[in-house]
Amino acid sequence: MIDAVLFDMGGVLIGLQNARGLPNSRFDWRGRQAMLRLLHDAGGRIEERDLDRLLFDRWREEYEKRYLRGAEASWEPHLARLRAWAKVDLDDLDLLSAWFRPYGEQLICLSGAVETLKAIREQGLRTGLVSNVPMPGVLYHAILAGHGLAEWIETFHFSYDEGSRKPSPAMVRHALAALGVEAERAVMVGDRRDSDVAAGRAAGVGTVWLRREDGGGPDPDLTIDAINELPALVESLG
Repeated sequence: MIDAVLFDMGGVLIGLQNARGLPNSRFDWRGRQAMLRLLHDAGGRIEERDLDRLLFDRWREEYEKRYLRGAEASWEPHLARLRAWAKVDLDDLDLLSAWFRPYGEQLICLSGAVETLKAIREQGLRTGLVSNVPMPGVLYHAILAGHGLAEWIETFHFSYDEGSRKPSPAMVRHALAALGVEAERAVMVGDRRDSDVAAGRAAGVGTVWLRREDGGGPDPDLTIDAINELPALVESLG
């Protein structure tokens, strides 16, 4: 019998447009311009080329080590370096939000996601989110809220904030503890076998793979081809 359903975010609820869930191409450029405006408005003397050497290049070096470290790369020391160079007193989240916003505003809610979450809750089941993200979770939470998804999710666990990332089972276990649900009475739903299914199996929960092109990984307990298949599947397990 199932009491709770845990969801991945990217590729399941939200279309992140790229595998990393980060601004790229024109959205990266627009975000950099917004960050520069924020710095200039605060009295900072800084040029666009300075952003790479002070912030983005240094952060990317750490980001590439995330699999070995099992945790996301922190933005904090690199933002501190940027502020010191520009001689400004700005909040980390304000700076990151300026860069992230043009990208975040164009992200879409995937078809059937809201209806699925609503149906799961109407079945009397608990819900949680367990997602690997490279930036503070509040930025992604705002996207979920803007698309009407957050109201159907009871507990949110983002890897940047939690200090661990899937396939570690730590976030899955934290979500279960927050919901007060035993592992054997929950399922983890995700689109990547090497992270979502692997983390779910390691935590002892059932696993549902939303079939996508991925790099392979452990076999899931169950497979669906569309998210709107989930409510009937979960109901059948109860």
